[in-house]
Amino acid sequence: MTLRPTPSGTARPQHFPELEARYGPLTPMDSGMQSRVYTTQDGAAVVKVYRNRKGQHRTEARNMLQAGMGGWLLGVTEADGVEALVMRRFAGHPLRASDVPRALPRLRQIVATLHTQQEGRVDLARVRERLMRFRSALAAYPLSDLFGAVELPLERGLLDQRAAFCHLDMWHDNILITDTPDAARSGQDGAGQDEEVLLIDWTRADWDDPLRDLALLKTGTLDLLGAGRSLEAALSFLPDRAPATLTRYRAYLALTTLHDLYWFLMNEPYEFDSQKEFKVARARHALARLPEHG
Repeated sequence: MTLRPTPSGTARPQHFPELEARYGPLTPMDSGMQSRVYTTQDGAAVVKVYRNRKGQHRTEARNMLQAGMGGWLLGVTEADGVEALVMRRFAGHPLRASDVPRALPRLRQIVATLHTQQEGRVDLARVRERLMRFRSALAAYPLSDLFGAVELPLERGLLDQRAAFCHLDMWHDNILITDTPDAARSGQDGAGQDEEVLLIDWTRADWDDPLRDLALLKTGTLDLLGAGRSLEAALSFLPDRAPATLTRYRAYLALTTLHDLYWFLMNEPYEFDSQKEFKVARARHALARLPEHG
């Protein structure tokens, strides 16, 4: 998803006597829709506390291990009535527009390595279910070109592909970057050594089309850049420029845009119109420059 976390607001701070007995005083850092993140007093670790008891701490830990990020994990635990994931702290901040060009080389490496893991096929029934849900909710809006960009390659079998391990939430708040290239060299036991960029929040990671992952990267992060620069950067992540690949990528850009519009309509309707104006314009800019038929 290419969405923003819910602001922490003025919620009453929670206290975690068991967790603090293990890790020392915890200071709130950030708050998302499903979790709240705390840092330890020495700044060496973060404790991610999940709001719902669905085992997401263990899901995220498994996904991090699958992604080769075990060096960042310190443990998972249930204490004080909550579920928590404990990780080494990365000396960086969420990506801003000015950070994107510097982040691109390392991001390409991270994503390419991640997508080398392949297993099974893309779940096309799930794609069709999403399209039906989005069509029902967005029927009042003139979006037939976006729906067509997905439906035609889906009907022609172009979306029937091997699945790769994907992050599926590469929006800019989930991509951390150091202030300087040397700032992350303070990791312990190898974790964090030579890292300038870190991809976080692996709760949604799953086996899917890697081009969907790359579409999420564009709409959630690369679109911090201008339209032309965003598309240029996005194409640099593709495995090739074959017409079928570009048509498939085009389909996932459209699907991701429809997903985001659906989310705002359902969850933050007061922002839907402004988000629709921006996201649809960006999607149409890309669709016009990518082949409709592979």
